[in-house]
Amino acid sequence: MSEIKFIKSKEVKDLLKIRSCDLMHLRESGVLRAEKKGNAYLYNLNDVEELEKKKRGE
Repeated sequence: MSEIKFIKSKEVKDLLKIRSCDLMHLRESGVLRAEKKGNAYLYNLNDVEELEKKKRGE
């Protein structure tokens, strides 16, 4: 069983080339699942990569 890797908001924004506001909308609409740890949101890397593929049209 593989370990789930989480990345921070800044890394997600860089990967998807989106703004903070766009990331917030993706999170609030349930498109991207996030866990809040303290003041930071952490995103599952697999979910982010899947969204990136959809964005590219694969």
